[in-house]
Amino acid sequence: MRERDLIKLEFFQVLERLKTYTHSKATERFVDQIRPLTDRQLLEENIRLVEDFVHVYEEISLYKFDDVEDLIKKSSIKDYILSVEEALSLLKVLRLIKEVRKVIGEKVQTYKNLAHITKSLYLFSYLENAIESVIDPRGFVKDSASEELRDIRYKIRETEKEILKRLESVFSRPDADRVFSDKFVAYKNGRYVLPVKTTEVKKIVGVVHGTSSSGFTTYVEPQSVIELNNRLTVLRDEEEDEVKRILKRLSSLVGEQSQRLLEAFRTLIKVDYLYAVVKFSKEYEGKFPQIGDYVDLSGVRHPLLIFLKEDVVPIDIRIKDKRGLLLTGPNTGGKTVALKTLGLCSLLFQSGIPIPVEEATLPVFEKIFIDIGDEQSIEQSLSTFSSHMTNIADFIPLIDEKTLVLLDELGAGTDPVEGSALGIALLEYLKEKRAFVFATTHHTPIKVYALSSDYYIPASALFDKESLRPLYKIIYDAVGESMALAVAQRCGIPEEVLLKAKEFLPAGFEEYFSARDTLEEYIKEYGERLKELEEEKNKLERLIKEQERIKEELEKKKKEEINRVIRDLKDRFEEFLFEAEKHIRSIRDRQRIKELFREKVENAYREEVEEDLQVGDWVEFLGSKGKILELKDDRANVLFGNVKAWVKTAQLKKIEAPSEESPPEKIFEFKKGLTSEINLIGFSVEEALAKLDLFLQEAHSMGLKSVKVIHGYGVLKKAVQDFLSSSSIVIFHREGYPKEGGSGTSLVYLTKD
Repeated sequence: MRERDLIKLEFFQVLERLKTYTHSKATERFVDQIRPLTDRQLLEENIRLVEDFVHVYEEISLYKFDDVEDLIKKSSIKDYILSVEEALSLLKVLRLIKEVRKVIGEKVQTYKNLAHITKSLYLFSYLENAIESVIDPRGFVKDSASEELRDIRYKIRETEKEILKRLESVFSRPDADRVFSDKFVAYKNGRYVLPVKTTEVKKIVGVVHGTSSSGFTTYVEPQSVIELNNRLTVLRDEEEDEVKRILKRLSSLVGEQSQRLLEAFRTLIKVDYLYAVVKFSKEYEGKFPQIGDYVDLSGVRHPLLIFLKEDVVPIDIRIKDKRGLLLTGPNTGGKTVALKTLGLCSLLFQSGIPIPVEEATLPVFEKIFIDIGDEQSIEQSLSTFSSHMTNIADFIPLIDEKTLVLLDELGAGTDPVEGSALGIALLEYLKEKRAFVFATTHHTPIKVYALSSDYYIPASALFDKESLRPLYKIIYDAVGESMALAVAQRCGIPEEVLLKAKEFLPAGFEEYFSARDTLEEYIKEYGERLKELEEEKNKLERLIKEQERIKEELEKKKKEEINRVIRDLKDRFEEFLFEAEKHIRSIRDRQRIKELFREKVENAYREEVEEDLQVGDWVEFLGSKGKILELKDDRANVLFGNVKAWVKTAQLKKIEAPSEESPPEKIFEFKKGLTSEINLIGFSVEEALAKLDLFLQEAHSMGLKSVKVIHGYGVLKKAVQDFLSSSSIVIFHREGYPKEGGSGTSLVYLTKD
């Protein structure tokens, strides 16, 4: 898209305002490079990213950070040494990257599009620790950065102590008040000196290092500290060399990570940009339009006017069914603002920035051209009309069906007859190219052309004729009056001039305007009633949706309550059974109570919550998820991972089908590793019977025909055989043959049901 069109539509002014919400000069530079996208897929990705970011931006604490891109690039250059300030700036960025990654990373599972951000927000814990261990937050290299630096600085401090001790002792001379201008140790030219009165300077043996601006004081380095000051200078040089060596080593570490650092920093800039976009759009409750093949902006406002004026009146802009809109009406009626609103909102939308609109649909334009305002050019000796024609001639060869053309005051600036003819010809040309067109005009021939066009929708900007003020509303399928005489009267043109003008109007002109006004009133009334009907329709649809939602919630709560009651009853029965078992000595009676309890619970569950299961449904059983392969009576053949099992439908819970991205469900362990035998030796009778009961139920659910029970001899054998005789799922049982384990085992044959 042409820069001149972006300028005319005030696109860059919006970007300037957007920059006030950023936290870094680097982000401001990024904003300067933003341009509208023409690739639909890329635009949709950007929109989804912004929409997901809306849900997390309040949890992100961004603060001012420096532009470290150049220093990261320099660090990869051999022998480059980072300054302490640069290292601290980089450390601040690394900490911010870590904080941002933590917040966004916690939301990625819910808002999938944020993964595009987190995957390049690398962590640099080693580098962060390295900087912290070397650089003090106050802006200097720590003593602990190296053993050598610690030793050098220790020597510097000791030497300074000795120098100060010797110099301060000089102030104890009897004539000190007469010799020294002040009793403090000064520091000149990297050496410690004393402030001596210039008139007394010969009384101090040493080296002069200058005088004060008034000449009253001369700074003298006494002979007694010259050697110490020399030693201190050498130590200072050694300190500087060691600091450089430490910073060079640190710079090398940064250089090794320069590519990943650049990628992470640019992602941080993108996060800051997204934060600015969301904060900016929240100022006007912006939202993204749907992508479609027509223009429909309901309740749209100009994105800049919102910040400049209070109570900006929203308008409706529609280019629907047809592909062109011709807006008429008086000057100051809001035609140009409407035209620029469409253009600017399209640019912002395609830049991934929400727009101030209630509901909207927009195409993705590959090109947007505008011809607007005073195009006069003194430098190029072009009149206003010539400049308009030059501009249009420049973009007209580039127009196609994916182009939006905005033409303000079509046909103006020249003879009205020729201007109208040229304007109609341009509209016809744009029609042949299938372009989207929004044009404004005052010329009657162009208005009449639009009324009979199958490509252009005539529309009028409403104007209050009593107050002569614009209403900032558009009515469609109507043409508006320019109201030149009324506006001229308001501007102070004498009455006699206006009366004279009316005399020169063509015959029947006033009757035409009267009839048109009546028609516009009908259209306005029809439009208002149509809008009321639309609102009622939308209200009714919302009520229906709300009723459906409430119904679903009630059904869900009903099922949850039924399940809760059944779980509660089951827990109570379990308690009852536990208590009853203490008083029941007969294993056969105990088993009958269990069977009765299980039967009652299953019947209750089947009657209350049994769901309509179908082949292909996904279900849950004992915490594992599977798919129904076959249904037979009250049982279902379910595939759990790689294992098939027949399960009673009353024991299954219907669930949503897992997404393709979901990891494969783990099958419950007893299904995957179930053998056809159980060893009860070593357990008490109570423990053994409990384990046997569970084992038989699992085997029966898996469809096993027979199992082997190892019980040994004595009391446990008798208890097991009594239990098997009373079980409803056991057809018969027998002692094992010698090759099957002998009489210490039992072979159990299970029912098919």
